[in-house]
Amino acid sequence: MKTDRLEMFSDGVFAIAITLLILEVKIPKHEDLIASGGLYNYLLHLWPSYLSYVVSFFVLGIYWSNHHHLFTFVIKKTDHVFNMMNILFLMTIAFMPFTTAVMGDFILDGEYRNAAVTTYCIGICLPPPTILVIILYATYKKRLVDPKLSKRFINKQIIKLIFALVGQGTALAFSFNYPIVSIWIIVVCLFIYFLPPDQPEYDEV
Repeated sequence: MKTDRLEMFSDGVFAIAITLLILEVKIPKHEDLIASGGLYNYLLHLWPSYLSYVVSFFVLGIYWSNHHHLFTFVIKKTDHVFNMMNILFLMTIAFMPFTTAVMGDFILDGEYRNAAVTTYCIGICLPPPTILVIILYATYKKRLVDPKLSKRFINKQIIKLIFALVGQGTALAFSFNYPIVSIWIIVVCLFIYFLPPDQPEYDEV
């Protein structure tokens, strides 16, 4: 099958998920303003929500960019199994506004900070395993990719995904006791993801 409809559906899910992020930054009610000492104080107190929003916006943007690159240069066709795998990936993407809201609301609370960051890290860690499964399925015997795509290029993408899993898994491990360290690991990974993706390599005919 062609990938057109799958790509359009995926873009729609990404657009909704990335829009939902800002909806989790709560507009204050009048009683909130009284309790916080005015609108300025209330808006300043929301800085964790702003931070969570910015980080998650870039994370989703990077996932979308890589997904777009995958379907532009690597994936050439699809089948039912691949469609279901992509649905699973999109489910992890749609989960991120929830984990973003949890961290924004509770990261300043000493009692719940660890759990909030752990929840956020779980949201960050869910997409890469599904992408890895997608790549492995699509490239097995080159069933859904260009037959001339080089094995070296395919292996390089798999290795990069494994490194991403290790980095994000490390952030998750630290989140239980060292949530601030965990957040810094996520930020470092984010800057690494800003590097442009690899251009496909093809075997000589």
